[in-house]
Amino acid sequence: MLRMAMLLVALLGVTACQPQPEASRQMDNYLERVGRVLGQSWEPWQSDSLSDYRLPPRRERMLEVPEIRIGLLDLVVESRRCQTLQQVVSERNSSLGRLMPASHLLAYEGDLLRAIEACLQVIEGDDSRAGLRKQLSEIMQIKRDNLPAAFWNALNGSGEFESYLRFADRPLPVTATPVTDHEALAALQVLAGIGAALPDELPPGREQIEPLLQALQRSDRSSQLIHTLSRLTHTLEQAAAMLEARPPNHLCPLGAPTERSRILMNVFTTFYAGELQPILAQTQRLGTPWQSSLAALSQVPGAPEPTAEYLASLVTADDSLWNRYQRGLARHTQAWQEVLGACQQGPGQEGWQAQPENAQALRMR
Repeated sequence: MLRMAMLLVALLGVTACQPQPEASRQMDNYLERVGRVLGQSWEPWQSDSLSDYRLPPRRERMLEVPEIRIGLLDLVVESRRCQTLQQVVSERNSSLGRLMPASHLLAYEGDLLRAIEACLQVIEGDDSRAGLRKQLSEIMQIKRDNLPAAFWNALNGSGEFESYLRFADRPLPVTATPVTDHEALAALQVLAGIGAALPDELPPGREQIEPLLQALQRSDRSSQLIHTLSRLTHTLEQAAAMLEARPPNHLCPLGAPTERSRILMNVFTTFYAGELQPILAQTQRLGTPWQSSLAALSQVPGAPEPTAEYLASLVTADDSLWNRYQRGLARHTQAWQEVLGACQQGPGQEGWQAQPENAQALRMR
């Protein structure tokens, strides 16, 4: 017991000594500087707020799909000319096929329907196979109708999809080169296209679906972006509230720059335009296609309600993570424009410091 207690203390000590991510440090430093000049207090960001964007449990996101099996013995006896169909059915009835994961089942359903269609063409016009044709036609229709449910089960039942949307414990890294997520975003768009085309177009085979899911799993950008959006929104809202706490001209009652307004302008130039603006630009650059891809996915019919509500909470609802960030960004920009303008330090005014990063910092989009 003593050794375990000592190990726990050591682990907690290591965790406590881990450096704060650069982006997190810069956001807190920015709020500290603004608050100090304006004489305002601000609330620290709470990591618990990320729980609002936790995926619902998998069991709540899975849909009930009727299990319809073709009798293998009857098929062997009645459809010797449909060997591909026999092979597909045999795969599902094998010991491994019974344990097939949901992501494989979507591809299997596509393979099965293609095999049924091919078999129906082979036995078309054969009166001795009328019973089999009727059975296969009924199965094919039911299977087609269930394809949207199979699609959503393939996503919700896969660890890859869950990994992509699981929020990270750290924000996007601060880097000199733009952060990208091309592979995962492209995979997400293809998956949304597959779902939207169902049931008219059959899903592709496993060799095409698996790489798409793997691309999601290899990416940690979406997870970091969720963290970043939550923390950035808080930072923008807190800074805007401090800037709005008094009339815009309270630093410059005579409408001309003062010593305190010059200090605030230095905070704007050094800590907002110099540090926070690159984080905002990176978030916008990565977040725009991320929002678009998830919004397209949310439009695929048949999503279980918990999944639909979760995607809405990220990107489409009025109070979604993405829309709250956009509103916070607009509010924050407006607050700076009003304060700087009242002190004759806005763009085009006498006290404006015309660095390119300053101009970029005062653009909402």
